[in-house]
Amino acid sequence: MFRKSGSQEVRKSGSQEVRKSGSQERHNVARPLACAHSSKARVNRIVSYILIMSILITLLTPMQITHAATPLSDLPVGARIMFGGRQFAVMNPSDGTVVSLKSIAQKQFYTSNIALYNPSDSNNVGYYLNNTYYNTFTAEEKALIKNSTWYTGNATNETATSVTNIKIGLLRKTEYASANAAGIFPSAGEYAMWWLITPYSGDRMYNVDRTGGISQNYPNELYGVRPAFRILESTNFEYDTYSGMYYYSGTLGANQAISTLNTGNTIMFHGEAWRVVTPSTGLLVADRIIERRAFDPNNTKVYNPSDSNNVGYYLNNTYYDTYTAEEKALIKNSTWYTGDNGNLNTNETLSSVSTFIGLLRETEYNSAKAAGIFLNAGEYVFSWLITPYTGNSTDVRNVHDDGNVYFDNATNIFGIRPALRILESTIVNEVQTGVYAIVPPDTTSPSLTITSSPESPTTATTVTYTFQFSEAVTGFTASDISVTNGTRNDGTFTAVDGDTYTITVTKVADGNQVATVAANTCQDAAANLNTEGTITVLMTALVTSPGYSLGTVAVDRKWFKYYLGKDANGITKAMLVAPKDGTGVMQGTFIRTDILDPDTHKFISGQIYFINREGKIEFYN
Repeated sequence: MFRKSGSQEVRKSGSQEVRKSGSQERHNVARPLACAHSSKARVNRIVSYILIMSILITLLTPMQITHAATPLSDLPVGARIMFGGRQFAVMNPSDGTVVSLKSIAQKQFYTSNIALYNPSDSNNVGYYLNNTYYNTFTAEEKALIKNSTWYTGNATNETATSVTNIKIGLLRKTEYASANAAGIFPSAGEYAMWWLITPYSGDRMYNVDRTGGISQNYPNELYGVRPAFRILESTNFEYDTYSGMYYYSGTLGANQAISTLNTGNTIMFHGEAWRVVTPSTGLLVADRIIERRAFDPNNTKVYNPSDSNNVGYYLNNTYYDTYTAEEKALIKNSTWYTGDNGNLNTNETLSSVSTFIGLLRETEYNSAKAAGIFLNAGEYVFSWLITPYTGNSTDVRNVHDDGNVYFDNATNIFGIRPALRILESTIVNEVQTGVYAIVPPDTTSPSLTITSSPESPTTATTVTYTFQFSEAVTGFTASDISVTNGTRNDGTFTAVDGDTYTITVTKVADGNQVATVAANTCQDAAANLNTEGTITVLMTALVTSPGYSLGTVAVDRKWFKYYLGKDANGITKAMLVAPKDGTGVMQGTFIRTDILDPDTHKFISGQIYFINREGKIEFYN
């Protein structure tokens, strides 16, 4: 028996019957009372200016996080798609058939009690679907929905009769069986009832029952309606890599945090559509029933994630473990209020548990229904809430077929609609009106490129270093820069912007000057630490030329001679060398001891120049 919360009278409809196909077993259905950089070095060329402006324009334009578009005909059976702000599953990619994963209304099939799908009669569910429901789509979306033939024959010959040039229909009996076998719907049902398009007889229609089986009932009964239609199979759908869902791209919106969304907005997450209940806390609820089960077979009314018999344990173990580590990192371990645990008062926040997955409280559900997340008149589905009933120790509040809250024994098997709290700072991107894709969390470390002005080698006594990070960082200071063979001038340290910094370093002596930034010294907005960066600049008093062609006599090069000697490692080699004399190459005659150590026969480090393989003069050190 179903009992309404509060003082409403408990009502049971003795006349309503459900007849099961096959054995046609009869059973009563209880019904309640119905209610209503290019590196940012100095810009000194027009080309650089144009490039930078292009980058800025790109960064200021909202960007989708997607894979390449895929035509509907190439999507797999069962793929979840978002179209018109709602969630559907692909039934038949070859002809574009899709079906709603939840009921969009609770309707009589035909008030005239005739077992026929008739879009021309305003008393028929077909009329509602092809007028009221169809008109909820935009003109662009309507243009993608095909006029189709919908077979209305009975179970022995479903294709015997049909209606043609119709936009919206329902699944046939055999189509539902195929969808159920493909895992589009929970195999054991959702504790929901909804119409199929196939007649059982002249005065009865087939419908899906609470257990996921197929029953038949009179057309004037109120059951859920799950529309099906065919989208042009050439229609491209974008793939959201984070959620694993596809969507028909609509008006592009800006990136924003979940905390700034509106109640009722939809977020794609974990292969499902989720509705935003409380943006400030990141509270989301699944847009559909995921399965049916008892609240607690031991008849305990308290939500308890520690009890293996409790729905709370299932949701926070078996169900929670279907999430990836990346998804789990976004789900908060939060407080779920469990009411008064049996005391005779109505304080929902009197007790609580801390865990990851929960269910909505009664007040949260009512607020969500008022906001349009749930149908005011229900969708003929029964689902658990987390709030216990205060009148006894065994009953839990739940939503009935009419959309109102009642209470029932915890051992009953009702639908499960999980709720969770996602980090409200999570960034999302609008891909359709009111539909958002999560921007994957940033796990990339900011990389660093260091450049010098002037470039190496140089005769300058001061070098300006530019530190170009791949993105904006914080915590980077002059003290993070280590220098060898140079004096760091901390007073010149400048933050050009969030990702570009400069500093000058004064020469100490000829030789290599090295500037280094160690890894993990600063971080980006997502707390990713930087990678290491380093640069070496040859400091010399001699201007080295870029090389010369064969046969050319340059001013300094004519004094060089070939000598055979050993390098620092004792390896014998021939080099074209000349002694160092003051500020440059000795211009005149020289002898062996000017080049080689007489005892070791090694080239004298720090006292000679040589011409390298590029034809450039290089200091031997």
